[in-house]
Amino acid sequence: MSKRKNLEWYNSGNAITTAIIVVIASIIVCTQSFANNEFSLVLFSSVINRNSIYLLVLIYFVFLKFSFGKRYFNYLNLFLVFIYLIVTITSLLTMVQFFSLNTVLNFSINILLLIYLSHTLFRDTRIWKEFHFQGSPFNELTNETFFYAIIVLSLFSLAVNLISTVDISGVVVSTLNAIFLILFGRYIFLYRSYLDKKSLDSNNSGNFNDVREKIQDILNNTDIDDKIIDGIKSIQKIVDEVVDKNDGDSLDENIGKSENISLDLEKKEELNPSKKNIHSKKNKKGDK
Repeated sequence: MSKRKNLEWYNSGNAITTAIIVVIASIIVCTQSFANNEFSLVLFSSVINRNSIYLLVLIYFVFLKFSFGKRYFNYLNLFLVFIYLIVTITSLLTMVQFFSLNTVLNFSINILLLIYLSHTLFRDTRIWKEFHFQGSPFNELTNETFFYAIIVLSLFSLAVNLISTVDISGVVVSTLNAIFLILFGRYIFLYRSYLDKKSLDSNNSGNFNDVREKIQDILNNTDIDDKIIDGIKSIQKIVDEVVDKNDGDSLDENIGKSENISLDLEKKEELNPSKKNIHSKKNKKGDK
């Protein structure tokens, strides 16, 4: 029985939300206490600046513990998706400004969570039908695929942070952040499993093959190959005009001509040495 109880906690929504609340509170407390260390503040300024995000997510999960949150569950879900939309946009701008493996991983995790959240929490709501989420190709990805992808990216990001960290505060904050991401992914996983069991908005009319076909149609309609050929022809036309202005001679022929002209001048000077003497005599008379 004890083994069964140890295995059941991660399948309990109540236990997961409680664990998330504890982890987020620990992150906020740790980042604030480590902020007194200047070295830690420089290393984890991005995490410390996200305390406001953690606080909002903490409010979301605290509300779920009360009847108020259960009554307005869909509105809270909309609030949570909006938060992660802002976080994703911010991480994208950060990645563009400071491109590194860490920023790429953060953006990948945030965009994955945003897709996972919107394609799970909006099910069984009017937003799902009004914005045609049933036609999204991301519904083709299974619940397990999303969850395991979050675990892999979170552990990979944790490994990168631990390698670049030389302070105990960094180890603690990075570990807590990875635990939060995995627990958060588990929370979404459990709610999606509940929706799948109830068969709520589980129909999917969109797939990635349709997206690929649409992209291929766009490429075919734009006639990119014809445009490239036209561009090459225009360049060839310009080259031909330049060659015509040079009497149809190529560059090598023009160089050869210039060399022949210089040789002819030298030969003429050798055949007419009297001209050199005349010029030299004139110069001598001028000097006198």
